[in-house]
Amino acid sequence: MQQTERLTPSTHYDVIIVGAGAAGLSAAVMTARSKRSVLVVSLPERRNSTATSVRNVPFAHGERPEVIYAKMEKDAAECGAQFVWDHVDGVSASESGVLVTTRTRGGFTARRLILATGREDRLPGWIPEGTWGKSIFECPYCHTFENDGKDFAVVGRGGNAVWMARLAQRHAGRMTVIVADSQAPEAEKRAAELLVKDGAEIVIDEIAEAEELPSGRLQLRTRESRELVVDVVLLTEVAQPERRFTGSLGLELLDNGYPRTDINGRTSHPLVYSAGNAIGTSYYMWTGAASSGLNAARAVWEDFAME
Repeated sequence: MQQTERLTPSTHYDVIIVGAGAAGLSAAVMTARSKRSVLVVSLPERRNSTATSVRNVPFAHGERPEVIYAKMEKDAAECGAQFVWDHVDGVSASESGVLVTTRTRGGFTARRLILATGREDRLPGWIPEGTWGKSIFECPYCHTFENDGKDFAVVGRGGNAVWMARLAQRHAGRMTVIVADSQAPEAEKRAAELLVKDGAEIVIDEIAEAEELPSGRLQLRTRESRELVVDVVLLTEVAQPERRFTGSLGLELLDNGYPRTDINGRTSHPLVYSAGNAIGTSYYMWTGAASSGLNAARAVWEDFAME
C-alpha cells in the first residue's frame, strides 16, 4: 500500500526524488532525516513489481517486493517525506532550481533533484501476457536457483546471450541458447565451448511467437519454424536507459546512454543527481541501487550544509 499523499499547500521542496524504487526510497529516508523537505514522485509500479519475491537482498531475501517497498515508504514518511503517486510528464532545471511536472497534480519545484527512475524494460512483442517475472526473466542471479533442474532457454543476440546461458547452465536440466546472430558464439568463444561441452545447444534463430501452455510451460516457435517447450526463458538486452528526462535536463551522457555521474551520483548539472539503475551500472542489483540512493542523498545533505 502506498503512503497517503499528505501535501502542504506549498509546492516547493528542498529535494524532489523522481522514482520510488530501491534507490529513490533509500534517498528519501536519508534526505528527510537531514531535516529537509522531501517529495517523492512516482507511479506505484516498479520494475520488479511483477516478481513474486526478491532475491539476494540481505534481511529481505524471499520477501515480496510490495512488502519491502511499503516498509520503506513508511520509514520515509515517518521521517517527513511526502509522496505524490502520479506520472511525471516533464522535468527541467535552471541555475536556481528544478521543476517537475506531473500529469494530474501540476508542477512542483525544488532546490535539488534526484533521478531514481531506474531503467526501462523493452520487452519483445512475443512474450505471453502474465509471464514476465513469472517464467520469463532477465537476471540469471535472481531467478535460476528457484528453477533448478528445469528446462531453460536463453534468448537474445551477441555474446551477452552466450554468457548469460553459461551463468545459468548449472541450474538447467536442459539448456538451449537461441541467438539472432551467427557471430554470437565467436564473441564469447570460451563460454560457447563450455556450453556445448556440458550439453547445451546453440541455435542461430529468432523467436517469432510464444504461448503459455496450461501446464505453465512455454512453447516457443522460431522464425525457422523450430518448436521448443521450456520452463524458463532468460532474455538479454531488456533493460535500456530511461531517457525521458536526460534531454530536457541537458545532462551529459555516457556512450551507453546513461547519465555521466561521479560515485555520489552528481551529474553534469549542479542541481541534479542520478541514483540506482538510472546510472546504468550493470552490477547495480537491488542492494547496489539502494546504496547509490544513499550516496546521492548524502551528497545532497553535504551540498545544503555548505550553503
